Amino acid sequence: MSTTPPSSPSLSQGPAAPKFAPPIHILPNSISKTYALIHPVVLLALLAFRFNALVADPVAELLGNLPFLALLQVAFVMTCLPPAGSAKDDDDKSTSAAILKPGKIGLRRKNTAKSDSGGLSTKLIPAILSLTLTTLLATPVLAILLVLFGAPLTTHHAETLLCAAHMALLTSTALIYVHGVDGSVWKEVWGAQRPADAVWGAALGTCVGAWFGAVPIPLDWDRPWQAFPITILVGAYIGYSVGFGLGRTVLFGKRLRIEENGELAEGKKAD
Repeated sequence: MSTTPPSSPSLSQGPAAPKFAPPIHILPNSISKTYALIHPVVLLALLAFRFNALVADPVAELLGNLPFLALLQVAFVMTCLPPAGSAKDDDDKSTSAAILKPGKIGLRRKNTAKSDSGGLSTKLIPAILSLTLTTLLATPVLAILLVLFGAPLTTHHAETLLCAAHMALLTSTALIYVHGVDGSVWKEVWGAQRPADAVWGAALGTCVGAWFGAVPIPLDWDRPWQAFPITILVGAYIGYSVGFGLGRTVLFGKRLRIEENGELAEGKKAD
């Protein structure tokens, strides 16, 4: 009598479903949630308040507002977002907290105060690193992209660089803060394979808004605010706020996927 070995569950069930990365959540406390609502409003209010000065002297205004924008973005990421690797660290801490003391049944290790004392540094160091990488890497890349999309090549160099710096702070500071420098994660970011959240939505909204903001520049209206890069920057700020809001609400957790015929379709919502 012959016997047939049982089939392996992994073979009988077919290939495993792809594991999707979760969206980035705003930190679950009242201060973070409140400031996440206020932050885009503050950025738009700053832009509206200084708009006349921006039209009068774009270079001086963009340069003068750059430190304030950097400070606001650092405050936002430290207040509202988890730094890269924090989820893994939390899992490790919860696991270690559940280990019983040897020789004493039923007693658990108590959490030490080291994690509390290092709370500020675990947020400040990633924030400084994200700001540094944004300045050194994202700003030149966006300046080149602005030129490729029609910005003046032989003139307006200061305007192009400062516009790129503002866009880099809006798009890249939070992305680097929450995702770090993991190459596989950034492939998903550039390939639009990440689920929508406030960070990804704000970055995408900034780029889309800047693209729409370039539309009035060549129109024959002879308005002073049509000068490069005023409308691009206004579109970037508005796009940031709209993308931030949509990423937190109706689009949160959703992703785009490409059908076999090449058309875009709405993907499944990530957990």
